[in-house]
Amino acid sequence: MAKVHFLDVGCADTTIIESNGGVIIVDCCKDIINYTSLLPASKSIKAVFITHQHYDHFLGLEYLKNNYYSIEYLIYSPYERRYSDNSIEYEEWNSFNNFVTYFKNKGTKIYTPYRQNSFDEPWWTVLGLDVWMIGPEKSIATNSTRELHDASLVLTLIGSRRCCFAGDASDTSLNWIAKNTNNYCDDILHVSHHGSINGADLDFIKNANVKNSIISTKSGVHSNVPDSTAIQRYNTYTQLEVLRTDVKGSIHWDF
Repeated sequence: MAKVHFLDVGCADTTIIESNGGVIIVDCCKDIINYTSLLPASKSIKAVFITHQHYDHFLGLEYLKNNYYSIEYLIYSPYERRYSDNSIEYEEWNSFNNFVTYFKNKGTKIYTPYRQNSFDEPWWTVLGLDVWMIGPEKSIATNSTRELHDASLVLTLIGSRRCCFAGDASDTSLNWIAKNTNNYCDDILHVSHHGSINGADLDFIKNANVKNSIISTKSGVHSNVPDSTAIQRYNTYTQLEVLRTDVKGSIHWDF
């Protein structure tokens, strides 16, 4: 049986999944340094998913690099930054791509997927877990008015339970998923954007049909995070419990 660790990393994101003797990381913020006991002693990580190229989702790659961890697969948002793109600073973009170059030169396999074309089978099966890539939809992620959150990965991992990781996906992306995808959650939702109203699309939350909602957040970092309206939506449409890392701390479940 797999174990999933939704980590208390403030207003950022890192989840570590242990399965069949290997480790998968979904987003990797700098505070991963506080959870090295969950990383493999072999320093070999099967896969790292970076939902999008913002520091609070990828800067932990610096710790992995400096401490000689290997990554077999690095999967991240297919976003293409434009000149004077206000949704991600040039320095931030370059920082992420420097990590990609480093790990690629070390033999890491690189993938930048859009939403899978068919749902007849998973996008990938790894360490006994099925990975379904439900976003971003290519037409949204490549639109002329796109922003980085429009191209955030949205993926569902299925073991003995299923968890949908929404990254920091935009309302536009999530609403499209809600209207064009069946059974994309039905269990655990790792909500978008730290409980902000941006990423709390009502149709997406209602149609997710979740048992538990996980919010990786911290009050006081941003004036609108977590947002009271967003929290109310999660409370209304979550069957069991809404769990905030700034209240509950790290959350460890069988998966």
